[in-house]
Amino acid sequence: MAHLAGTDLFAAIGTSGQVYPAAAFVQEAAFAGSHTVELNLEPSAVVSDFAETRFGPATRVVPVWVDGLLSRAG
Repeated sequence: MAHLAGTDLFAAIGTSGQVYPAAAFVQEAAFAGSHTVELNLEPSAVVSDFAETRFGPATRVVPVWVDGLLSRAG
């Protein structure tokens, strides 16, 4: 949990959001001020805790999301 306090971006990829303590990571990261993103086949049990969501196969949504991050950073 201490590592989450120092993040500015938290991404959960392919999770059910039902197994703790990992299911609480999004809340901890958001509390610390991180932008939170869920990349998943379908909405998880904690989808409402994420600021941004993208749904579909990881092979499709993750590369598109990463490309977007890199284009903003460049």
